[in-house]
Amino acid sequence: MGAENLDNEASAVFRQGTVIPAHPLALDEHRRLDERRMAALTRYYCEAGAGGSAAGVHTTLQLIHSSHAAAFGVRSVSLLAGRTPLSVLVTNFNTDGLNHREVETFLHEFGHALHGVLSRTRYASQGGTSVERDFVEAPSQMYEEWGRKLEPLRLLRRYCTGCPEIDEALVKRLHAARSFGRGILYGRQHLYAAYDMALFGEREADPMQTWIRMEGETPAGYVPGTQFPGTFGHLVGGYGAGYYGYMWSEVIALDMLSRFGRNLMNPAVGRRFRELILARGGEEPAKVMVREFLGRDPSPEAFFEEITGQRGN
Repeated sequence: MGAENLDNEASAVFRQGTVIPAHPLALDEHRRLDERRMAALTRYYCEAGAGGSAAGVHTTLQLIHSSHAAAFGVRSVSLLAGRTPLSVLVTNFNTDGLNHREVETFLHEFGHALHGVLSRTRYASQGGTSVERDFVEAPSQMYEEWGRKLEPLRLLRRYCTGCPEIDEALVKRLHAARSFGRGILYGRQHLYAAYDMALFGEREADPMQTWIRMEGETPAGYVPGTQFPGTFGHLVGGYGAGYYGYMWSEVIALDMLSRFGRNLMNPAVGRRFRELILARGGEEPAKVMVREFLGRDPSPEAFFEEITGQRGN
């Protein structure tokens, strides 16, 4: 198949993504369709991606089974092996349109995907999100900001003519809604991180009794009969002694955002972020790459401004 036809076929897959039907009787037909689409992607990467020049993201809009959204690095890049990267987004979005929270979620997960497909590392083991656990969420959390600013949100009308026009008044309302109850959010995140550390500390601790004690010390207190530890999947899903990384990544993400100033659409800073952060994967420690991108030592100042409501919207 010619390169032009391959480009067209693969591009059609990327535009359409994959929609898993909600009705179970349609699943077999969907699987056959998805097999053809993935075959088109495979041919594209094998025939057109020689030399590591092609990269892509495949999107699955999953309407059944899961309410979670996630990004998966299917294949990591390797310049040494001429291997191209591929990432997959599995989401549970409404195909008729997204609410604002879903837009933020999409940008977050797409940030993980970009971390994978824009990597240019020599070895596959260092590609994409193969970074320190407490840095892996930083680029993706940073990308959420593009769902909160007027300039990027206005661009949605270019691709969705039926979507409502977004103006400054609406953005201010979105900011106010997001800011409501933020103290509770950060308080809970601190509690989760402290609880995680308590379980993975030097002394053995009973999970349920430890939670009852720690939540009981918060202003809201412990609600008898609830069993949060049984739902805290992060503890056994690779984030043990590392849940603090979500808030620490936000500290780094907000600091990196400061490099853009008041212009998120600055192409020069975007190129710098791509080359100094995304393209390098985990080939250098995160603190080295962040310091080079910022041109200074990292600072928590932007995070403190965020949690105290002083950071500009």
